[in-house]
Amino acid sequence: MRITRQLEDLRLDTRPVVLAVGYFDGVHRGHQAVIGEAVSKAAAMRGEAWVLTLDPHPLKILKPQAAPPLITSTPHKIALMEPLGVDGCVVLPFTRELAAEEPEDFVARLHRAAPNLKELVVGQNWTFGHKGRGTADLLRKLAPDNDLQVSVVEPLLWKKDVISSTRIRRSVAKGDLEDAEQMLGRPFSVLGTVVRGRHIGTQLGFPTANLDPHNEVRPPSGVYAVYAKVHGRRWPGAAFLADITDAKGSPSGFIVEVHILGFDMDVYGEDIEVSFVRHVRDVQHFNGREALRQQIARDVQAVGDMLPPVD
Repeated sequence: MRITRQLEDLRLDTRPVVLAVGYFDGVHRGHQAVIGEAVSKAAAMRGEAWVLTLDPHPLKILKPQAAPPLITSTPHKIALMEPLGVDGCVVLPFTRELAAEEPEDFVARLHRAAPNLKELVVGQNWTFGHKGRGTADLLRKLAPDNDLQVSVVEPLLWKKDVISSTRIRRSVAKGDLEDAEQMLGRPFSVLGTVVRGRHIGTQLGFPTANLDPHNEVRPPSGVYAVYAKVHGRRWPGAAFLADITDAKGSPSGFIVEVHILGFDMDVYGEDIEVSFVRHVRDVQHFNGREALRQQIARDVQAVGDMLPPVD
């Protein structure tokens, strides 16, 4: 999948382009429906299916104190889109200048930048342009003057309510992994870079990959049965998730330590994805390393019983 940060790069494709537009945090089932519609439309006209998203989240620029914690970082989001059949992704930098652009001007600019753009696909609740004045209905009105077709995808429901990134954030934060999975269409996952830790797990006989997470949403602290995706292959693992505190003792992030069953490779500096399948236990405190080692052994055994190996 091709990645660009410029609308003008869309003109490099000689075939017709269908563009799915949205922020797509989490790439949940509703987002997948929008992207899937673009892929289907592009296939029907033997064209290219692209996605347009923003970086960073608009509220991080306009109202940082109101910005939601992200389910997926931009690299994670792109990785989740690729298996959906997308040919390319425009990651448009979000700035105050872009926020001030009137929706009519944005659509006209999009048309000028990509003359081969034939159709836009958006969700029913998508808004754009100055003060969010652009809506799906306005887009339908603007489309004919810009030689565009517009497809608007209705929201999907789960438990009689619209699937949304906000609902998923709440479910994950509560530890309701099953609800989150139903709305995401896959287990909730974290993408992170493997960093060097204190090697306590190695000293206890259970080496771990310590992740510096890219995303901001997280389940409650504890031990989880997970699958770790490394070099395209999934491995079962036992993950310990806990807060990181600053010098004043206030939470400043979190870390995920994963003991990957049957795994013996050096992955320092690499990005791996950890999918949370089931909660095993809450955080406990132990009197001495031997008590901790015995509990980790029980955790690993429990995870091995829960999760079958993956070929």
